Parts: sequence; structure tokens; C-alpha cells
Amino acid sequence: MSMYLFDEHPIIANKTLAREIGLNEALVLQQINYWIEINRKTGKNFYEVRYWTYNSIRSWREKDFDYMSLDTVKRTFAKLENQGYLISRNYNKDPRDKTKWYTIDEEKLFKLYQEIEFKKSETEKKH
Repeated sequence: MSMYLFDEHPIIANKTLAREIGLNEALVLQQINYWIEINRKTGKNFYEVRYWTYNSIRSWREKDFDYMSLDTVKRTFAKLENQGYLISRNYNKDPRDKTKWYTIDEEKLFKLYQEIEFKKSETEKKH
């Protein structure tokens, strides 16, 4: 196997999600989901009936998205928040700490997939 294929942890994205909301957005949601699932398994960062993960944009870029520019990471997170797929809060103990905490609005994501399935079924009916 080539040394460039999976010699480190791969980045994956759902193709359907990438087509609908963009590749960078799908990658960010997938990575946030990864960290949320780790917190769910360990019982950490549970607030307002949801599991959360946190980092500064700079840290997200350095640790998870080093193949993107800092501006791209900023834009991607902002777009996901503006579209309602990402929810952000501040649960930091120090009020001066402005690090954002993130979770995924699973209801919004579910509605998107319902819309996709509806479009598919409509297209199939026409053919």
C-alpha cells in the first residue's frame, strides 16, 4: 500500500452531507461528532441534555484541520452556526475564557436528511 494512503488517522465525510452543505462543513461536523462521541462514552461535558466539545478556532485548526487555512476554519464554523447545524455556548469556569463549546443540532440534521430522502423519492417517481 502507498505510504500516502491511511498512514495516519483518515479524515472522512459523508458524501450526501458534503453535497448538501459543503465538503469542509461535512468534515467539521464529522470531527465534532467524533469528539462528542468520546465525551458521551466517558460521560464528560454534558450540559442542557447534550454532550459538548470545545476548542478555540486556532486549536481546531492546529489539531484537527491543519490542512485548512485558519480563515477557512473560521468561515466553516461560522457557516455551520449560522445555518443552525452547530450550536455553541460557553461553559467555561473562568468568565474571561471565551472558548466556545460546540454540539450538533441533531434535529436540524435529521430534517436535512428527511428533505434529501423526499427529493430522492420525488425524482424516482418522475423516472
